[in-house]
Amino acid sequence: MLKSFFQKSLQGLGLTLLIAGSSSAFATTMVGGKHVYILYPGVDAVWGSYIFVVDNDGQAPEQYSFPVMLPKETIDFQAQDTLSPQEMKLGTDGGITVDKVFPPGETLLQVSFKLPGTQGEALASFTPPYPFQSLGIFVLQDSFSVNGPAGLEIQKGINLSGRNFDTYTLSGGESGKSISYTIGNVPEGRGRLWIIGGIFAGILLITAVTIAFFTRPRLNKSEVVV
Repeated sequence: MLKSFFQKSLQGLGLTLLIAGSSSAFATTMVGGKHVYILYPGVDAVWGSYIFVVDNDGQAPEQYSFPVMLPKETIDFQAQDTLSPQEMKLGTDGGITVDKVFPPGETLLQVSFKLPGTQGEALASFTPPYPFQSLGIFVLQDSFSVNGPAGLEIQKGINLSGRNFDTYTLSGGESGKSISYTIGNVPEGRGRLWIIGGIFAGILLITAVTIAFFTRPRLNKSEVVV
């Protein structure tokens, strides 16, 4: 389900140039410094695709293993395109690791994921396992509201292959320093209606009991209950 959804949604966005060419020249193989998260609305959920580059600047293929920087709140994920499910492993801490042979040059990777939404909001928090040059949250224009850490560079209506996005970019992230985003305007499903209905039913019950109590027949002192 995740794979078919994102194959259609990401086709033709042309994000390669935004995140390529960001690796350091000091290591043979490493994760690039630019990270992009594209978010789409779901019912009581946020669907996302994490896009980044791994750069092998050597002359031969190299086995490389690294943790994937997905939001901690992720409840589902799936490898896309150049990744296979066998190359992704779930760690004991709940984190995800990629273990893959990378050819020389840059390899664009995508991992789709799902975040839960509650009462119109979703949380996306990260603890980067390595420093990054930039971390960008991309949402369809006017779809979500995004509140994040101080220093966000916000751009509205950025055109990517005919679709407009609002982008929220954080630069110069440190390894191990937690980052948190609150995603607003998440479409709500029946769960919220049940909550509202339950509250309303409770109010009606309390009202009925109160009316019954104050309007009950009262006995005079001379009357005897038989």
